[in-house]
Amino acid sequence: MSGRILIGETIVTAARLVSDRRGELFRVGLVLILGIFAIGVFALNYVLPLLQVQVPQVGGAAAGQPMLDPRFFPAVLFMLVVEFLLIAVFAVGWHRLILLGRQASSGLGVAFGRREIAFLGRLWLCFIGMLLVSIAFSVLEYLLAGMLGADPNGFVLIAMAGYSLIAIYVIGRIGPSFAALSVDQPLGLGAAWQTTRGEGSRIFVIYLLVSLGWFAVAFLFSSIAQILGLGEAAPYALLFINAVLSAGFLALLVTINSILFRQLSGWRPTGSLLASV
Repeated sequence: MSGRILIGETIVTAARLVSDRRGELFRVGLVLILGIFAIGVFALNYVLPLLQVQVPQVGGAAAGQPMLDPRFFPAVLFMLVVEFLLIAVFAVGWHRLILLGRQASSGLGVAFGRREIAFLGRLWLCFIGMLLVSIAFSVLEYLLAGMLGADPNGFVLIAMAGYSLIAIYVIGRIGPSFAALSVDQPLGLGAAWQTTRGEGSRIFVIYLLVSLGWFAVAFLFSSIAQILGLGEAAPYALLFINAVLSAGFLALLVTINSILFRQLSGWRPTGSLLASV
């Protein structure tokens, strides 16, 4: 690949790389798959029951008022921490496999060291930033609703759509910094933003198409599972299949990010799986 980013070619190349190395995906992604499965089991058996609203019957001002179980938010935070840790470990390992070749990922192809800690920190930094943006969108939503004298709930879908599009654009622009970090190259978030200048719209379309594809697959799988009654008949099998699909989707995103980093930065390692791309 050379010159400007080609949307279709980038997606097809990434999908081919993931498909051709599905055996590597189960090796490098084993910890991720088992971790996502464990999170799903935890959510099914512990977190979801906490959503049952409790109503205190006696004493205090809260008597008779619905109240969420206080253990719910700590449980969700725990799940988020574990999920981010799993993503960091897998993403570094898969970035290195794609960019450096098989010699960079012996054994299970996963580790937890300096790179993974830095990746995790950068991941949390981006999450907090996007969380602040989502709060800003919520405030703006209520302000607009107040000015128009409308129900704020009517603006929820518009606010969510706008936030999602901005998140996809920003993640695409700073994504190469994560690939660079995985292979010990100096490229921070600001430098990645500069590196992707002029290609933001194409990167946005790539990630948007992949995200829409994933939602379509997830919706189709969910519909089939619901028709077959798998949620009640085989909930754990359903969770495991979802974990495998999630790992495949994440591998596709990381591979796309590796391709974009290689093309936009001009970095050319030896032994890369992208040598012929």
